[in-house]
Amino acid sequence: MQKDYITERLKFLIELFKLCWFAIFAVGGASVSLVIGQFDFQRWAWAGAGAMLVLALLVLVWHTHGKMLHLWSELQKGGTP
Repeated sequence: MQKDYITERLKFLIELFKLCWFAIFAVGGASVSLVIGQFDFQRWAWAGAGAMLVLALLVLVWHTHGKMLHLWSELQKGGTP
């Protein structure tokens, strides 16, 4: 791969990584705030949906981190596969 492609891909993945972490904190905080309070099935259902979304975002963060490490190692080798 060319160095320019790798650096641009890394820039994109870093921004995606940041966005996922911000979304994890936002959705996680909202889910916790829904759980705190009086018991209502609808509130707990939304909190459960938020928890599932947080888990999906954590998997995306884990995958993105692995992809970034792979691209970084390719960049260190000189940009050739």
